[in-house]
Amino acid sequence: MEWYYAKKGKREGPVSGAALKSMIVSGEIASTDLVWREGMADWKPAAAINDFESAGVVESAGIVAPPGGSQIPQGGVPQPVAGSAYVRASAPALNGMAIASMVLGIIGVLGAAILTSVPAIICGHIARRQIRNAEGREGGEGMALAGLILGYVVTVLSALVLVFIIALVAGFGILGLEYVETLGQRIMMLGIPAGQ
Repeated sequence: MEWYYAKKGKREGPVSGAALKSMIVSGEIASTDLVWREGMADWKPAAAINDFESAGVVESAGIVAPPGGSQIPQGGVPQPVAGSAYVRASAPALNGMAIASMVLGIIGVLGAAILTSVPAIICGHIARRQIRNAEGREGGEGMALAGLILGYVVTVLSALVLVFIIALVAGFGILGLEYVETLGQRIMMLGIPAGQ
């Protein structure tokens, strides 16, 4: 039997019943799209048809569209069978160096400062290279980038604090010498012998 279907207000077809069912299962035709063949009184949603190949029209295929009219069929989707060519898509494995980079960066922010920020930077660069070379088999680019950013920020802040501390100590050292010299001059002006 030849079927017709409506897509965006335009009649398409004819296609065989098997082809129509395959188009519904693949999502090319939504279960809410209207279908018709000779012998039917009206156009019906694809989900309302049970058998696309026999001469009679049996209703209710059980392919129900979710709210919002998604193009993804909710029933009739083929399930994986052991030994078949069907491969389930899954998220790529997370890169261990990316995780380490992010954790070290966070620890650096929490107080370990320069002790973990430099390793976070190193791990982050290694992780980004490994992820690029993995060609999609590894994930964690965001973690590696977060570790890099945290590592660089903590390293720069640690360096600034170190420079400030050195300047502070050096400043007090100079001020301390000036104070001692000024005190010595005052003592000499009063004529107090040194050592008393």
